[in-house]
Amino acid sequence: QTWTVLKDAITEIFNSNASALSFEELYRNAYNLVLHKHGELLYVGVQREVEKQLKKTGADLARSSDPSLLENLVFAWDYHCMTLTMVKDILMYMDR
Repeated sequence: QTWTVLKDAITEIFNSNASALSFEELYRNAYNLVLHKHGELLYVGVQREVEKQLKKTGADLARSSDPSLLENLVFAWDYHCMTLTMVKDILMYMDR
């Protein structure tokens, strides 16, 4: 259940709906998963969610027309960096 909350939050971050999220609560959920020896579940789950988002982004970019491809790529990269920074903030405990 804790992973489901985190997974849903990561999805909301990727969908630009992060304003309603409690990052403190999400950090605590990630901390508790690691504390209770579920770090691998968290790691694999986050990896899976990021991969899904990257595949979606890749598919969107593949539909870009040649004149707008570079502009769309830069936007996608900037957006990806911003969203991963928010995901990183939730998962800071995993760095320890």
